[in-house]
Amino acid sequence: MLARAVAGVVLLLSFAVHPREARASACCGAGHGMAQWLAPSERAAASFSVRLTEQLGAWAVDGGFDASDEGVYHRELRAEAGWLVRAGEHLQLAISVPMMVTWSGVGLGGASSGGGPGDLGAAARIALIEGAASPWIPSAAFTLGVTLPTGRGPSTGTAPFDAGVGGETGARAMGVDMTGADTTGLGVAEIRPGMVLEKSWGSFHALLSASTSFRTSHRLPDGDAVRSAPRVQLLAAAGPAWPSGASLTVGVLHEREGAPREVEPGPGPRMPMGEERVRTALLAVLAHDIGARWTAVGNLQVDVPISGIGRNEGAFAALSAGLRYVWGRRD
Repeated sequence: MLARAVAGVVLLLSFAVHPREARASACCGAGHGMAQWLAPSERAAASFSVRLTEQLGAWAVDGGFDASDEGVYHRELRAEAGWLVRAGEHLQLAISVPMMVTWSGVGLGGASSGGGPGDLGAAARIALIEGAASPWIPSAAFTLGVTLPTGRGPSTGTAPFDAGVGGETGARAMGVDMTGADTTGLGVAEIRPGMVLEKSWGSFHALLSASTSFRTSHRLPDGDAVRSAPRVQLLAAAGPAWPSGASLTVGVLHEREGAPREVEPGPGPRMPMGEERVRTALLAVLAHDIGARWTAVGNLQVDVPISGIGRNEGAFAALSAGLRYVWGRRD
């Protein structure tokens, strides 16, 4: 039970958190914890989850937080299927396939909906240090996440979601649906290398992870080629596991991204490049084994709606539920 509760917790960052088009991450288990990596006794796993995301408001460039006005909303229903396999004694590989439906409104009667396939995700984990033999040395692993732009970016196809040209003015300038409901992907490719440290003491487990996201460049409507700054993601989480087959993990996620930079000027008038982006979220994952092979997982993630904690970002709350089925190494 405990091995399932602590195995491979950083997929939250490398597989799900990264794409900001998702607005929040679904966290599901490895049986338990913050992600879907395999426990030592597991050979492969399949998972399915459904997540509902609702916008709470937004942080301004100066860090002030404003709740969403009446008629202003962004609501997303996302379903995701995943497959994870052990490719070697220390290597695990994963893939996720999302579908989503979005409803958005900008006030004064402006509202629309959209949906379709999202960006494909892939991830890998390489175990570096096994810490089970020592009460002080944590396990360590290198992780790598990749997002492929198979979803639909903004309607113009020239700027990724959350590219730093935001709000009503930015949407009009880009010639896209002002509500953003037609967007199901980043519009660019992304790679996220990272590291995770994890440790258990009896029935209590903890982890600390860090990753950095790098995105390919994109073009704005004025023709400028722009590249987003690397996005740093830090996660700290911990919680207990019980003999009944249940576990609870709570944590804090912090993300920070610099201002985008111009890599190739275009012929048109200049558009604003955007500013630094910061967000902080609290999250909790409750998991329960419902058989030798099945685990049910529920996740709640909420961006902290307080001035000064975020900057130049939307704030969202997400609730998800999922199931995970595993195959043992001796099957």
